[in-house]
Amino acid sequence: MDKYQRDFVANVKYLRHTKGFSQAQFAEACNVATGTIGNIECGIAKPSFDLIITMADVLGVEPADFFAPTGLPGSSEEKNSIIEEHKLLTDIYERLRVYFGK
Repeated sequence: MDKYQRDFVANVKYLRHTKGFSQAQFAEACNVATGTIGNIECGIAKPSFDLIITMADVLGVEPADFFAPTGLPGSSEEKNSIIEEHKLLTDIYERLRVYFGK
């Protein structure tokens, strides 16, 4: 599993727990099987673009938040780079959302 997928999985788990959802409740709210969420959180499966948007809507976050680094490095330069990367991901999401009409 690469770093982006590890960050994604960690963020999905964290945000799901923060909002008080069990895997089963979250799966139901996203209209998928419980096993789907379990497989995503184990890194076995990767969600579709549409499912990422649905998951974000259910959790009340931006889809780009799933891809934010889970452990910020120590230096300011590295943190600024990560912040810029997050802004870029947010911009890409907005462009895709407009393109797909979501």
